[in-house]
Amino acid sequence: MAIVVRRVRLDSDQEDLIGFLQANLHSIPHGRRFRWVYHENPDGRAWSWFACDTTARRIAGVASLFPRSMWVGSSPRTCGQVGDFAIDARYRSLGPAVLLQRATFEPVDEGILSFCYDCPPHGAGMSTFRRLGMKANCAMWRYARPLRVDRQVEKRIGRRFWTGPVVAAGNLLLRVRLLAGHSSYGLEIVEHTGRFDEEFSKLDEKLAMKAHPSIRGRRQAAILNWRYRDDPLQDYCVLTARAAGELVGFLVISKGAQDATITDVRGLPEVAESLLEAAVQYCNRCSIQTVCAVLSDENELAHTLREAAFRVRSTSCHIVAYSGHSTVEPELSSGALHWQFQKSEIVA
Repeated sequence: MAIVVRRVRLDSDQEDLIGFLQANLHSIPHGRRFRWVYHENPDGRAWSWFACDTTARRIAGVASLFPRSMWVGSSPRTCGQVGDFAIDARYRSLGPAVLLQRATFEPVDEGILSFCYDCPPHGAGMSTFRRLGMKANCAMWRYARPLRVDRQVEKRIGRRFWTGPVVAAGNLLLRVRLLAGHSSYGLEIVEHTGRFDEEFSKLDEKLAMKAHPSIRGRRQAAILNWRYRDDPLQDYCVLTARAAGELVGFLVISKGAQDATITDVRGLPEVAESLLEAAVQYCNRCSIQTVCAVLSDENELAHTLREAAFRVRSTSCHIVAYSGHSTVEPELSSGALHWQFQKSEIVA
């Protein structure tokens, strides 16, 4: 067996790429999202690499890299997120994975990107980086706030004749706590149903200048429209906060049948607090069981989430960055910049 890595030609290799991804990453309809995520990203087209078994003449694995506009301190940079990483079951040793991981470093080494980062969700995913002598830069934590106890009660005691009263009592307690925590700071919070405009780009730049030295994704209007309005697989609810008519923050929710995830929050702490309360109220009206959020371990929003009765439930993933010899490498390796990541930064 001889494994070689080659760059994917997104146009002529599209059918092979989609087919391999669909066979190995079953949970996503890759054909429906391909053009959106690989070609239409306003930050640029994706890169992809095949690991090929030249003896058997088959694809052994694939990895992709999606450009991301980031704030590194107060400077805008183009970086990349590794995603759609898959190895065929016949080749799940570290060899092909390590070769593909090294391939994703190429745009950084070529000076096209300032750095790239991957988001391995478990210990097995970290084994490739341990082989490469790399450590996680930070962990991402899943926070959750229950809004209803129906599912948990049925999970613990099953469906019995007295389940109904237990559920009703539990939901009443949660509703009392929900009504007890309201503070709007004089903000007008409404649902934003249209597309994002330059008002959001200006807010992003203003908040970046006020933030502590950190790494976080940019929220320009074009990026927000691509991410939250053009996504072919997911609909989002957007809440905006205004003070005297001026946009001062926004929050994005992705909603499933029973659970919801707060994907993105932007605003100063008092604005974020009010937006979180409004988001919880919105999810409660939609009969959501649990509302979640994902934050990096140094994220300044963590305190605000805890104040809003969210609690840490589990590790979501780790962030592992590669900066090579780029100009941001000293800042990344020294830990001078805090990783202010949310769910929006870890979704390819």
